[in-house]
Amino acid sequence: MKDSFVKYLKTAAVTAGLSIMLLSCDKDSDNNNNNNVTINNWILENMSTYYLWEQYLPSRTDKSLSPDAYFESLLYSEDRFSWIQDDFLELINMLAGIVKEAGYDYWLSRVTANSSSVAGIITYIKPGSPAEQAGLKRGDIFLTVNGQQLTDTNYGTLTNEMDANHTLGIYREGELTPVALTVVEYEENPILLDTVYVQDDKKTGYLIYNFFASDNNDGTMCYDKQLNDIFGRFKETGIDELILDFRYNSGGSVSSAVALASMISGCTARDIFSIEQYNAIVDAYFQERYGKNYNKIPFIDAITLTDSNDKVIESTPINHLGMERLYVLTSGRTASASEMIINALNPYLNGNIVLIGETTVGKNVGSFTFYEDDPVKQQTNKWGMQPIVMRIANKDGFSEYSQGFEPDVKVHELDDDSLKPLGDTEELMLKTALDHIAGRSRASRKNFRRWEHIGSSADRTKARGNIIKSREDFKYLK
Repeated sequence: MKDSFVKYLKTAAVTAGLSIMLLSCDKDSDNNNNNNVTINNWILENMSTYYLWEQYLPSRTDKSLSPDAYFESLLYSEDRFSWIQDDFLELINMLAGIVKEAGYDYWLSRVTANSSSVAGIITYIKPGSPAEQAGLKRGDIFLTVNGQQLTDTNYGTLTNEMDANHTLGIYREGELTPVALTVVEYEENPILLDTVYVQDDKKTGYLIYNFFASDNNDGTMCYDKQLNDIFGRFKETGIDELILDFRYNSGGSVSSAVALASMISGCTARDIFSIEQYNAIVDAYFQERYGKNYNKIPFIDAITLTDSNDKVIESTPINHLGMERLYVLTSGRTASASEMIINALNPYLNGNIVLIGETTVGKNVGSFTFYEDDPVKQQTNKWGMQPIVMRIANKDGFSEYSQGFEPDVKVHELDDDSLKPLGDTEELMLKTALDHIAGRSRASRKNFRRWEHIGSSADRTKARGNIIKSREDFKYLK
């Protein structure tokens, strides 16, 4: 953080009569040798500056608490999404799709409505992962982890054991088959599948996009450029409709969301993608430094790479499709930047976005990754946090979707006798979208769940479910 910004905030606090917590005195701060106090001071300083609800921070705090407990003690009652982690490198990697795992995603559900027994239903296998090498398939059901039956009281503990090498008891042909899985540092590409279907002389593009990330932290923007190549192929093919599959997408980078929305639409850098709303302190600073329109985020015309002096060293023009209608497959995991896409494009498509699936999470807020920059201080403070710092609105100023977006056609992928392979035109959610495009609409199902969902693999990567502003987006941190 630049000194000028700190000085500005202190001046603003005096001028506006605001309570800046970094200047407050706590009786429990006597023990300066306590590492918790040092880390918690760092947490409080950043929260007091950037937190969206900084005016609701408690006036007295207990800095002797562990950093995670202290962070939780600061959160506003309506904050469902702020996150802290004890290793900022793991946090940064997670946001770029680099996680220690065996390489499979799953839903957790009760076996029957009133049962205490829990089953895991594998939804997709990540390419080249240990799970793929072990022969796991989409639709496989596991009932045990390391030989222990999953129940509604132990599933949290047992799924945590998946962070290390583990064995799943896969239910096949009436018996449990043990499958041993190795955990590796797996680098996931957010683009799982893309293809084009032709039915009734109409071409439909289909994309499964599982999180928003520009690259794997190598600074190449490789994932965004790969996405742009796909849209170039969609454009060359002349697709008439587009289906975005966000059922597993819990969010990610703002810049990648802007890039994707720019590819879908005919919007250019002259059009407003979103409006960011910060707390009064940050808003006043930004307005003074960048002008009153600082928070109006435009669409883009190119994917650009810049050097340390902001000089453009590479520019790839966006392949704009100019779609007039968009289909989005959703689930109870669809959140954050995925919802941001829906909200941002809605005014430009005149509301012509068809949602198929479940009600989305309702995350209309975003965060920024905080960690200690000083290498010396990092020796004692390795924490990283994702506090909510902004609310997201579309060009019309609409941001009130905290209850989620309701689907036009209600369906869930598990509402089928078996899970067809992703991309199969008979796979339930994709088929529902293709039928709708062809005019063979099916009614929403009132009791569509065969399973009572109690969790998913997304619970183990919660930080990814944020709308993330990068350090490059926060210009004053350069």
